[in-house]
Amino acid sequence: MIDWDDLKIFHALIETGSMSAAARKLGIGQPTVSRRLEQLEGRIGARLVTRGTDGVELSDIGERIWAQVQIMRSTASEVERLAHQADRSDAGTVRISAPEGVAGLWIARNLSSFMEANPRINVELSTRVEGEPITDHADITLQMIESKRMSHVASELATLHYVPFAVARYLDTYGPPQGLADVINHRIGDLVSYRQQQQHWPKEASAIKQMMKASLNTDSSSALVEAVKSGSVIAMLPTYAAKILPELVHLDMEMNVPITLWMVYHPDQRRVTRVRKMLDWLRELFDSTRYPWFRKDFIAPADFGDTETIHIRGERPRPKPI
Repeated sequence: MIDWDDLKIFHALIETGSMSAAARKLGIGQPTVSRRLEQLEGRIGARLVTRGTDGVELSDIGERIWAQVQIMRSTASEVERLAHQADRSDAGTVRISAPEGVAGLWIARNLSSFMEANPRINVELSTRVEGEPITDHADITLQMIESKRMSHVASELATLHYVPFAVARYLDTYGPPQGLADVINHRIGDLVSYRQQQQHWPKEASAIKQMMKASLNTDSSSALVEAVKSGSVIAMLPTYAAKILPELVHLDMEMNVPITLWMVYHPDQRRVTRVRKMLDWLRELFDSTRYPWFRKDFIAPADFGDTETIHIRGERPRPKPI
């Protein structure tokens, strides 16, 4: 008999593309992923994947089994959804998947109000690097790309406005940029997901970013925030970060990158009391009438708080001729 847990590990491996990524996704060790894959291949009697420098690739038999595993996964998700639909109680677990920065900087920080009002509801808040494959594990998914799943509801929850921030320690050490063209000479922090989202950036902001050579590259929003707070780098952060971190200094370059945050869920989830309560709470948490930094139109950090602002003007940086 083939163990379903082995198939889940196989699914995670192909979905993420590498042993290490699958291990992180499943919360287990990389040796366990390798051992369980070998165990599955032993039971089937054939190689399912080949390992290369760029990750793993499916063999011919692996392709056919992968197609069936996807069907099994979809069926299991549908069974879970129907079970949730039958369970209308306000007790139990609600599973949310969100980008790391949004989950940590905003949702978790404000979660006490929901948990105090709903003591019988447990919350599973999972994070991912934006751009990673979306799974069906979550009851509610927050993402920065519009959903293409026709079976799900996708609604615009908020607009996140990204602008350059530094702190006084950085500015005391390196000084502020001496004009827009000088920004590319400074120490810049970059997030992996920014590169993945760059096609959605305004044209000028995207062009300027391409000219900047990052001193720090990371796939962790919290690591990027800490690097800015430590005075190590300048980085693009959402404007609501200034409301949470008063030490931030807004470097006003007249450059704002608006990114839409989408809330995605299956319509049947509205029938589950605890999920419906979470959906309603999330809408309140990102309500732009109460929190102006989530509006579609840009509101400068100084307009909703005491954020220090340095205005940087001058000639815009230009690409070097090839």
